[in-house]
Amino acid sequence: MTLATTIRTAFLAGAALAAMASSAMAAELTVMWTVNSDKEEQVLRGLLAEYTAQHPDTTFKLQIVPYDGYDQKLAQGAASGTAPDLAKTTSMRPVVRPFLTDLAPEFGKDYLDQFVKAWATGAQLGDQIIAAPLDVTATGIFLNADAFKKAGVAIPDPAKGWTWDEFLAAIKTVSEKAGVRYPLVWDVSASRWITYLYHNGQHIFTGAPPYKVVLDKARGAEILDDFVKITETHMPPGLWKGSSAENPKQLFLHGQAVAWMSGSWQISSLVSDAGFDWQAGPTPHGEVASSVVGGDYIVAFNTGEHVDEALEVLRWFSTPEVQAKYAAPLMMIPASLKTGPVDYGDAKASAALAALQKELADSPLYAGTDQGNPAMQYVWDPIKQAVIQRVAGQITSAQAMDLIAKAAEDSLKAEQ
Repeated sequence: MTLATTIRTAFLAGAALAAMASSAMAAELTVMWTVNSDKEEQVLRGLLAEYTAQHPDTTFKLQIVPYDGYDQKLAQGAASGTAPDLAKTTSMRPVVRPFLTDLAPEFGKDYLDQFVKAWATGAQLGDQIIAAPLDVTATGIFLNADAFKKAGVAIPDPAKGWTWDEFLAAIKTVSEKAGVRYPLVWDVSASRWITYLYHNGQHIFTGAPPYKVVLDKARGAEILDDFVKITETHMPPGLWKGSSAENPKQLFLHGQAVAWMSGSWQISSLVSDAGFDWQAGPTPHGEVASSVVGGDYIVAFNTGEHVDEALEVLRWFSTPEVQAKYAAPLMMIPASLKTGPVDYGDAKASAALAALQKELADSPLYAGTDQGNPAMQYVWDPIKQAVIQRVAGQITSAQAMDLIAKAAEDSLKAEQ
């Protein structure tokens, strides 16, 4: 064998070993996601591609899964050893918790301090951190600012705000003077009633395990009585009794309602479809000022071969820059408190989301921990049905509270 042949053979062997080493270092992470729009999928794919451009040895296999049955699919994957490396979720149910990577050893015990507290708390499990907060949603009041101007009624400064009594009186006046059909609309959902419940200092569960039901049923009945009065005096007749075909969102977008309670996820529709000047908040308050804190997390499963790589991806998604990149095109609120003002490409949307984000920051802890509690999934429908029955006069408020409290107690048993 000549010297040249020997060198060439050694070179090829070295190249082969280098290729093998590179192949061994490469990781394709499986990512499971449920999306609210095609745009969200596009944004996610763009970010994953950006990560790969920065870290060429890490690629992704994205699985878009329908919302219905999503939690069950995650649980089945965890139990069978086929869970994805990373997944978006709204809560970490007990059945999947043992299969989730604890972020605390790598990210530090203070990792969650950089996020909206009420939502970050849901990522804690004792001393463990089992999820990375991604985005948050806020529930609040949208106002037809043109109608207020026409009626000559001032909208208070957010720093001062207004009570529910002040708010209800104001929108009634605006409705009459500006010729708007309804003072107030909101959809028939458990979330609308629970928002009002939170404003009056009540909630369903304790904020941390061992979970207990803490709803004061007597006080809850009083709050529900007041809530029913609002549906009767300020809203479309029959809406909460199921006898009205009116669509709250369309009523507001078409200028037929002064105020609309909904969430931050509606901002894009308001930007594109509202033919009048509008603004978010200030949301009225009772004993406390509160939003309803929802949102998404990203979790890393500990059952695969790429846990270290998955943690690096989570670390990247936790940075203020990436959180803003994900949220801005979708007109969502980043979970990070460090992003600073986010440019949503529309001045009105940016102002509205900033206002809702401020209301989130001022919300009590229970406004997020109730939502993040996996047991809550079993309570939403009983709440809705109990409130509808009360509005329809089929049961009393006390009976409605009994039904809701029982559903909450049963839900804790179901999640054990």
